[in-house]
Amino acid sequence: MTSICSSTSSATSLFGSQAPSLASKRETLDISGSVYLISSDGRTINLPIPTHSERDPLNWSSTKRAGAFLALLVFSCAGLIVVQGASLMFKPLALEFTANETKPFGLTILLSAPTLCMGIGAFIWIPLSLAVGRRPVLLLGSLMLLLATLWAGVSKTFFSLLAAQCFQGLAAGAASSVTLLVLIDLTFIHQRPQAIAMIWSLGGVIELLILSFVPYMADSSTNWRSFFLIWLVPCSTALALLFFFLPETYFIRPAVAFDGRIIIQSSTEKIKLYESWEEVPGGKALPDTPGRFGELQFWGTTRGGWKSMLACYPQIFLCFLNPLVFWVAVLEALIFGSMLSIAETYPTVLTDPPYLLPIHTVGLVNLAGAVGSLLSWPAAGLMIAAITRRLAMKNNGIRDAEYYLPAFILPILTGAASVILYGLTARNKWHWMWIYFSYTLNCFSFASLATANTLWVTEAFPRWAAPAIVVVSGLSYMASFGISFAVVPWVKSQGYFGANIQLAIMILAVGFVAVPISFWGKKLRQYIDGKWAVNEMGALRPQ
Repeated sequence: MTSICSSTSSATSLFGSQAPSLASKRETLDISGSVYLISSDGRTINLPIPTHSERDPLNWSSTKRAGAFLALLVFSCAGLIVVQGASLMFKPLALEFTANETKPFGLTILLSAPTLCMGIGAFIWIPLSLAVGRRPVLLLGSLMLLLATLWAGVSKTFFSLLAAQCFQGLAAGAASSVTLLVLIDLTFIHQRPQAIAMIWSLGGVIELLILSFVPYMADSSTNWRSFFLIWLVPCSTALALLFFFLPETYFIRPAVAFDGRIIIQSSTEKIKLYESWEEVPGGKALPDTPGRFGELQFWGTTRGGWKSMLACYPQIFLCFLNPLVFWVAVLEALIFGSMLSIAETYPTVLTDPPYLLPIHTVGLVNLAGAVGSLLSWPAAGLMIAAITRRLAMKNNGIRDAEYYLPAFILPILTGAASVILYGLTARNKWHWMWIYFSYTLNCFSFASLATANTLWVTEAFPRWAAPAIVVVSGLSYMASFGISFAVVPWVKSQGYFGANIQLAIMILAVGFVAVPISFWGKKLRQYIDGKWAVNEMGALRPQ
């Protein structure tokens, strides 16, 4: 068994040289979202506790984890890039498809419709992963992405291309949602800030770097299909990597014997101690047996099965009603809206007087965004991990979910600053570099906020982790569909500065909700958890 701390030899060593007080024990065991994470001698406790099973992802070697992370990263980038690629090929698309051929839509539907489908995908893929596991869902999503990209590359009509892009968006929804559950499966609690920040940061960097060169993949006349045909290679690579390097990570840890006692971990990753196997609910676990195809098993059902999937949907509805979850969903939708406000209008601003930049140069604004996304890794990962550790040490080793709230400060401020700067530059015709810098701030805000949101909803409500991610991911992408139609009329009505300053005010207003949460969030979290979280089917590992 992997050691629970850096060195442990008895049950007492779970808590360092000095066990916490009775009140602290009761608090960390009974309050969802609060865990005893730092021992009295300053060591970080590895929670959840790994089992003896080779199927337990916490027992995987560093090489095996790196292979799984690479597969997730390639799939995420392949999906997100192909969904956004059409936005940089409007010129060749406009030459082939006239306004009459696209009625009742415009070409911008090729950007907004896939985003809507990404949101819908979260409502399908995450509940399905509770029934059949993470691996089958990601394999299905990657196969759908490959076939839809081939469909787009051979499309002859506008509506055929639109349908293909919708399926691409649906497949990409698995990459933006189920991937987060896999990362949680693969990591100890204290490792999650860095792991989640890494996937959002590196994924954003790779995506934006490649998007900078999309105009070079599509011929300047009408050969936009070359982009989709070229992109069959990354899609095929993603499918192969997922099949060979990502075993199933959905794993319910059975009760294990340790130092004369029986340890069982709940669906919220809490530890309970029993004196004998007779006291353990369900008794002693059966020996771990691999599937027929071993780690290459491509289909199966979890212990909760289809009941887990069906039970997830009522919890999704409850998460919509949960103010501590709905708050971050609205905030992410606004930050996504700020990104659309810049992304949908900067090509027009930079190609019009006084800038008159060529379209290939305009596409390079994504390089500035890549810088911002890269900076989010240390800001949202390394720094937040250090802050939560420091706060936990001051709280007798107990880490409360509210310790992740400082992670919201930078993305809120930079998100508001980015649209204010962009609006001022577009109105006053400042140097075009300020537009590039505003996009740097905006991409930093989006990646760091996505990390903060994931950590908050999964650690504050571990019983509701899966449905909470559905709400945050699904709502933000679906809301962006509506926002995409409002951006251009909004700018025409209020001007670049007027529309963007209003957006900045909304971001700051919603963001400041974090202030009262930091004071009273724990009590509200306890009340919500005690009143509505009895059903655990939407947890990371339902019991």
